[in-house]
Amino acid sequence: MKDPPWKRLVEELKDQGYESIYLDRLRATLDVEQQHGILEKEIIQEMAYALGRSAAKVDHALLELELLEAELEECPSGERGDALIVAIEEKRADALRLRRELLIHREALGIRRNEVLETMYPIAERP
Repeated sequence: MKDPPWKRLVEELKDQGYESIYLDRLRATLDVEQQHGILEKEIIQEMAYALGRSAAKVDHALLELELLEAELEECPSGERGDALIVAIEEKRADALRLRRELLIHREALGIRRNEVLETMYPIAERP
């Protein structure tokens, strides 16, 4: 967005300590614009943080899934093995849900190229 033509003049006169009712009116407008810009930056920053948190949730679920699968490889049979299989299926469903939520979050922010999510966050089909 292009700055209004009077912005530089207002800033120069403000720095010089110039007093005028007209300058005060223009400064009030400028202050509102500056606050709007600051708020806009804060909103964008929060959107980025929220998107990062969504991605971290997927990474966390996939890490837990990986650990459960490694544990199952060490203990494939018996009661513990059966419990691990159930836990793996639950964690797999959780990871799929979180990856879908990340996809929705990205689309809500206007990110339309989301094919990369399946590459970045691979979740194997059920065996």
